[in-house]
Amino acid sequence: MSSRILSAQGRERWRRRDNSGDSSDKTPAAPEYRGGIDRTLVGITLSLCGFGLMAVYSASAPEAQQSFHDSTTLLRKQTMAFVIGLFVMFTVSRYDYRRLKKFAWPLSLFALFSLGITLVNIPGLTVQTMGSSRWLTLGPLQFQPSEVAKVATILLLASGLSRYFWRDPQIVLRIVVVLAMAGIVIKQPDLGSASMILASLLTLLFASGTNFLLLLGALGGSAVLAWQHVQKHPYQMARIETWLNPYLHPQKEGWNIIQAQYAIGSGGLWGQGFGRSLQKLYYLPVQFADFIFAVIAEEFGLIGCCLLIGLFALFGVYGYKAALSAKTLFGRILAIGITSEICTQAVINMMVTTGLLPVTGITLPFISYGGTSLVVTLSMVGILLSISRDRAAVAEDDEESEEVEPSPPAPPTKPSLSPNALSTL
Repeated sequence: MSSRILSAQGRERWRRRDNSGDSSDKTPAAPEYRGGIDRTLVGITLSLCGFGLMAVYSASAPEAQQSFHDSTTLLRKQTMAFVIGLFVMFTVSRYDYRRLKKFAWPLSLFALFSLGITLVNIPGLTVQTMGSSRWLTLGPLQFQPSEVAKVATILLLASGLSRYFWRDPQIVLRIVVVLAMAGIVIKQPDLGSASMILASLLTLLFASGTNFLLLLGALGGSAVLAWQHVQKHPYQMARIETWLNPYLHPQKEGWNIIQAQYAIGSGGLWGQGFGRSLQKLYYLPVQFADFIFAVIAEEFGLIGCCLLIGLFALFGVYGYKAALSAKTLFGRILAIGITSEICTQAVINMMVTTGLLPVTGITLPFISYGGTSLVVTLSMVGILLSISRDRAAVAEDDEESEEVEPSPPAPPTKPSLSPNALSTL
């Protein structure tokens, strides 16, 4: 995805705004969608979710049987999240995505506030899991604020970058809010989710035409700060060391990578068969979430892994296709952010499982167990489907939606070539 396309459109947009002297942000009362939702994208999403439900059942059955005396407990919870997410996805797909701009700041402030609560140990509200406070409980509802922060980041930046240049104070303010959310997530600690929030920030800034050298410097500075943070926390430093050589601590930090490699290696070409994974029997940690790709590799082999990777690749192709065909700058940036978020998270999870990256605790979208993650991911797909429906012949500037009376056709003139046209021949 070339950032020059979006930046050129942004410059043209500013020229029109400067010439007209009107910077109003108006939303059409009734969007003119002339196309249905992208059925191929829907099929890919449903295939990934079906693959995920099957993998969750296989990977979670032994632990669910031992903990709840019912091997389908976690599968039923995941299926319920899938049904809710499916309803949200199709509901959002019928909603005019341009109206989502008004939810950018409220959603971001809610995410920032809920993330701040996770740092305060409030009995009955915050949930501690494996030494990390990442969850909030509101009655029967339990959710992970960092997942909401991912959507809020994309929506907040897309709504700003579609209206303002990257040096504008409005964009600077939004970047500060995103960095604050990432900082709180790091404090939880959850370095993986914080990395995804920062990756979305850099991706959207790049796509909107931000100076590449500036982004490169910011990336280098972030790497230095991340390294300093890792050095201050022994357990994270141990992850780096065991990533380089997992057999330094094979019974401790290196256990995850070693067991994942055993699972992948024993899968071979065709796999051991559905439900026949041995590493999921209390060898692989969190085998139905962070390391579910290893269980898939063991049971379905290289063929199954290639099928899964192919589905994610197709999702990326059709997601960026929706971005290119969107009729508004806001829709293009929003679609790029959503597609990049999902595909990048999938790539990182697979690279962690295969030992190409240190263990970060990032789940595999659509596949890993987790109700909040699945519902939020499907809601993002719903936004992407709404963008894919916007194939009407509407104005390029989505904020200027007033009805314009058609002008009478100009009299035919003798065709001629302008100097600009000659330069392109």
